[in-house]
Parts: sequence; structure tokens; C-alpha cells
Amino acid sequence: MNHPPQWSRRHVLIGGAVATAATGLAALGAPGAAAAATYPAAVRLDPDAFRLTAGPRTDALLHGLDRDLPRASVREVLASADRLGAAATPHATGLSAAFTWNEEDGATADWYPQGISTSGDASPSGRYDGKRMLFASWYSKSTAPDKGSRVSFIDYTDPAAPRYRHVLLVEPYVDDDGRPNFRAVPVHAGGIVVYGHLLYVVDTWNGFRVFDLRHIWRVDDSDDNAVGRAADGSYQGFGHAYVLPQSVAYLSSTTGDVAQLRYSCCGLDRSGQAPSIVVAEYNVDGEDPTGAGARVVRFPLDGPTFATADDGQVHGTEAYQVFVRSIQGGVAHGDRFFLSRSNGTTHYSGLVTFTTDSAPVLADESMPIGTEDLSYWPGRDEVWTLCEHPGLRFVLAVKAAAF
Repeated sequence: MNHPPQWSRRHVLIGGAVATAATGLAALGAPGAAAAATYPAAVRLDPDAFRLTAGPRTDALLHGLDRDLPRASVREVLASADRLGAAATPHATGLSAAFTWNEEDGATADWYPQGISTSGDASPSGRYDGKRMLFASWYSKSTAPDKGSRVSFIDYTDPAAPRYRHVLLVEPYVDDDGRPNFRAVPVHAGGIVVYGHLLYVVDTWNGFRVFDLRHIWRVDDSDDNAVGRAADGSYQGFGHAYVLPQSVAYLSSTTGDVAQLRYSCCGLDRSGQAPSIVVAEYNVDGEDPTGAGARVVRFPLDGPTFATADDGQVHGTEAYQVFVRSIQGGVAHGDRFFLSRSNGTTHYSGLVTFTTDSAPVLADESMPIGTEDLSYWPGRDEVWTLCEHPGLRFVLAVKAAAF
């Protein structure tokens, strides 16, 4: 779950008038008020105000660590899967698939699941390296030490018994001895996309971090509290047997007086001539509980990476302001957008849809508690999500055609 930002430069516009907090609470279904079936119309924004710029690449460090560490393929990670999920049947309109984690992962308070992607994102075939897969990100609740974020590689060959393994996300750097090393990546990982051989992870106030699935390293998993190169020459990954390194970061910026975009979640859209990644932001401002600061922005892809303009920046191509509070997931398929909303362990979870020509609608408020990121699987016409709270954790899909 995200926490509220502080907004100071944006008014709430509903029908051309400034809405009061009371108006928003009554109209938009905040806790304590009846939920509305339809939200105010989304407001089109200038997409060019939202930019991404690639930072330095870590290729030299990756190749240096390739010499020190054995590499593994995604298929090898799946073959070594050490955890087993189980089929489940949570209540949700249009439910088409669902499972739970094993007992330890379903209950742990040390890690919280956030982002989701599928092999339907990774490849038009719907498979990664020949496997039907899911990917799920988790962030660490630990502070001593902060273990950063990890991604579950899930073999979905058997939906009744998905097997999976956690892989730690790491950032390469040069240590004090002048050697390539790596450390944990302390991000919320609220949204992920696997596209080709790259894993995109949102970095809340900064943009994206991108990880290269061709450089997965096997490491010593004997020390749950150590990461990187140890004194004995081994490499540790906070008890994980595999680590996945960052290859580049894309840094966010905006033009003029446009407030910085909050990268809370993301989803891939494979429709159209070129794929794109949609970013949505979580917003519950204490002075504006309607969530009217929330924006949805689309960024173009070119091949496996973002499409860069002549000025070296990635320019947004579509942007909206939406009056939906507590957005935790966002994805699009063509002109149709899906948003998930949730706020703590209340029954505020729900699936919201809108198009470029129609106002957002609360399509389903029966989703399980704590729904997070979204991913659309084209070949199956499914919208996938996952739930974050201990004891209430499902991974599930609903049929898009049901809404």
C-alpha cells in the first residue's frame, strides 16, 4: 500500500467548479459514504509535460559480476522452484483464476506483495522461454537491515499447483576495494512489467528501475542478513539463492509547474502499433480525500526499451487526471483503462474502468481486500491482480469481458 503525498499545486475540477472535500466524499465513495457507480469524467492533460530520462547504464558492472558469479536463465530459476502455491476461489466478479502463496508467504509480515506481470506481457506468445509464467514483486518491511525488494518467478504450467521461487533485486556498484559489487534495491515496487528480457519496476518518486533477465546470478543463500560480496569472497542475497541486477534507471521529470508524477503502479498495453507502459498514481491528500490529484500517464516503448525522442527524453503520449482515490493498479488495453483501488484492510477494494470517451465507473466493488497492481493478459482477456495483507493474500484474474 502507498501512503499519501502532499499536493499543493492542483485544484479539484468537477463540472468546471472547484469541489469541496465534502462533495468529493459524498460523490466518490470514500469510507463512510455510499459508493457511487460513476465518477466524474477524467480530465485530459498535456502528456508532453511528463518525461523520463535514462541514467547511466551498468553494463560494465554486469559483465564484471558475470565473471565472478554463475549465471542462470529464467527457466533454470523455475526448475529450482522451492515453494508451492494452491488454487483458491476468492469472491470477485468474472473470476477466472486464483491461487494463494504457501503458508509462510501468505502470513509473513516481513514482505508485502505489490506488483504483478505475466508472460503475456513478456511475449506475444504468452510464454517466457516456453513457460506460462507470472511475476510478482514484494517489498521488505524489515529495517535492520532493509532487504529492499524481490520478485517471485511463478511457473503457472499447473494452475492448481503453481511453483515459484523468490529472486532478490540488486543494484550493481563499485565498492571501496574497486570491485564490482551489488546491494539491495530499497523501492516499494508497487508496479512491474516484464517486457522481453527486461523487468520494469516503478520507483515511487523517481521513475523506473529496469532489470535485465539475461543476468540472473546464483549466490550463497546461507546468510539471511547479508547482501553483496562477503569477506570470504562469497556473494550473499539476504538468504535468496538468486539475484537479479539493475541495468539502468529512468528518472522522472515534469515541465512547467506540473507536480511530479508519483509512480505508484504500472501496466503494459500491447494493443496498437507499438506497446506502451501506463503509469497510475496513488493519492489520498488530507485536504482532498477525493483522490483528485491522481493521474494516469502513458509512455511509449520502442523494441524492449522506452522510445526516446531526439532530445534524449521519453515523452508521455497520453495523460488524464482521474477522480479516483487510493489507486493501487493501472493498465490499459487500447482505449480502455482499468484501475484497482484499495485502502488498508477495509472493504474499499474495487475495479474501476474508463475509456477515452467515458467517465470512470466502479465496475466491481466485490474484489478481495488489498488489491494492488494490475496486468492485462491479451491472449486470455484477463486482468490479473494480487492482494497485499497477511492472511488475505490471493493472486487472481478476472475476465475483462465481464466489465
